[in-house]
Amino acid sequence: MKAGFASAALVIGAVAAATGLARADARGFDPEAVYAVPIGDSPRRGPDDALVTIVEFSDYSCRFCVRAQGVLEQVERLYPGQVRWVFRNFPLDENEGTLASEAAVAAGNQGRFWPMHDRMFAVRGLVDRATVELHAAQLGLDLARFRADLDSGVAKQVVLQDWKDGVRLGISGTPAFFINGRAIHGARPLSAFARVVGEELIRARAVAASRPPDLYAALVAEGQTTADVSDPEPSIVELDPSRVYRIGLGLPGHSAGPDAALVTVVVFSDFECPYCARLAPSLARLRKARPDVRVVHRHMPLVGHPGADLAAEAAVVAGRAGKFWAFHDQVFKLMGAPLTRAALLDAGKAAGLDRAELTAALDDHRYRDVVMAEAAAVGALGATGTPTMFINGMPVMGAVAYEQLELIVDAQLLAARELLGRGVPAQDVYGVIGLTADAAETGDPRRLPRPTSFGHIEMGPLERDAAIVSACRAGDDAEARELAGGSGGQRARAVCGDLGVDLPVPPPKKPTPTPTPPRSP
Repeated sequence: MKAGFASAALVIGAVAAATGLARADARGFDPEAVYAVPIGDSPRRGPDDALVTIVEFSDYSCRFCVRAQGVLEQVERLYPGQVRWVFRNFPLDENEGTLASEAAVAAGNQGRFWPMHDRMFAVRGLVDRATVELHAAQLGLDLARFRADLDSGVAKQVVLQDWKDGVRLGISGTPAFFINGRAIHGARPLSAFARVVGEELIRARAVAASRPPDLYAALVAEGQTTADVSDPEPSIVELDPSRVYRIGLGLPGHSAGPDAALVTVVVFSDFECPYCARLAPSLARLRKARPDVRVVHRHMPLVGHPGADLAAEAAVVAGRAGKFWAFHDQVFKLMGAPLTRAALLDAGKAAGLDRAELTAALDDHRYRDVVMAEAAAVGALGATGTPTMFINGMPVMGAVAYEQLELIVDAQLLAARELLGRGVPAQDVYGVIGLTADAAETGDPRRLPRPTSFGHIEMGPLERDAAIVSACRAGDDAEARELAGGSGGQRARAVCGDLGVDLPVPPPKKPTPTPTPPRSP
């Protein structure tokens, strides 16, 4: 064992043997059931009254736990201000020990759990005593108190209690997540989380209407107390080519073609993806050959493409300047070469962008959240690669040949003309298709298609909050304030406040006067 790691691991092993908590016949969790998952005094962040609480049992040394952190960031982008996060320790490998977990607990005793948590995941829990003390010093912790919490076993006892609670619950591996008590086991894709979070938002709103003193406690009150399924089937969410999806129209300036197009092609793309580069000329040819087709570019930078994120951020700047497609073409000309910052600035210059403005936007990553939210929206539907197209909402994966693309568009044109024959105006075709779709993306509600000829369709409270936050992220402060209109939800105001946008506070409700009972004669 590594120096300094042995004692806590041996304690956990001894407790397992002495208490019978170790399970040889480990069972699993029904993904549709609710489990009464305790949270105790565990570290948490997010609103105390959040509609969704996600409890994570995790191990800093677990590579699957490390991988899952990126998915959790996407969940937070999809549901800003609506999720409360709770972290519980579940160390697995006695050869790695519990020092990373103990260090996070000790930092939490000084109000700095989450910064230490992030650092421990960044180094995959591979630390020794000198390393954790260095991290503690860099975080500005009281080192004497930090060392005392480690040496006295105070932090170790917290880790041990988390582990015992996890074993009693039936957890046998990490990571394990519980979304309002519903289990997701392992490093699952974003689509798995999005399905459960979406369903739980609806359930939680119904329960919250009765104003329970503790919403989470009310949501899990009747839950199972331990794993109870012998062979659980994980829920899998993938794009289904036989379904129709309601897909938004992307960021400003990213669309080419008429607003009244009968066919809308939304392509989620990555500027370093060779298949996206192969598809781009076919889409350009389609735009020229078919005046009744609209093409919308949306961003899905992939892990492993180091320049794709920054290229997408630069493209947002180009779109807001009305020069997206010129920049798009310049960047795809660079396929095979590194998309360095200098290369992107040169591409911006060739596309006619203001170099100083582009430089400033890249310096402060002004549109990073917007780009990542775009990628999260399609990932939540089950998309895993680029290019992924939606042609009038029908998913088409990969760089299909132009001839195949034409055939798909022709079929969608026939269906669109049927809608015209039923009296749907051309400008409402895409909106009507969206409203009758089998599933909808969880993206910027401002850009979702909405027909206008059948009356105004109001956003629901959750959708309005998401629209307000999307406007704040994009730097559309005036639109965010207009959407809030003095009635923006508390969660939207909090998220926008963190982004530097102060939204109007709704006026206090006037109390309803209590009628005076008639006096007895």
